[in-house]
Amino acid sequence: MEALVPEWAPNIHPLIIHFPIVLWLVAVFFDLISLIIKEAWIRKSTMALYGLGAISAYAAFLSGNQAIDIVTIPFQGEMTASNHSDWGSYTLYFFISYAIVRGFIFWKQWDKKKIVAVTLFILGTIGMGMVAKTADMGGKLVYKYGVGINK
Repeated sequence: MEALVPEWAPNIHPLIIHFPIVLWLVAVFFDLISLIIKEAWIRKSTMALYGLGAISAYAAFLSGNQAIDIVTIPFQGEMTASNHSDWGSYTLYFFISYAIVRGFIFWKQWDKKKIVAVTLFILGTIGMGMVAKTADMGGKLVYKYGVGINK
């Protein structure tokens, strides 16, 4: 695994973390489009994006757990690191649960009903809010406290 990590990165977490963020954001965007345009490929793509987002969130979670053991966190950043870890867990649980529920609804084709589709979009947007909260704390660790910065 070390061969995959460039010299500037303290661990693999900064290389992985952007995948679930982007996948979830694009999935929510596709969800919005699917409310307007009823095309099978959009519906299928949305489901695939949420599934890939959940898988990549798990990889980000695992790499984050590994990262926390490697990097040095200044005393002032301890609370932010703890909150970031907690929110990372909540977001992962949400991603996985949502993807499973969404997959079941997709399989049953209940997502073709307008009320179900709108509810799923709202839940996806809530998930994006969780991503933003988690990312904000991760960014604060790096840019405010210098966690993972090679000096």
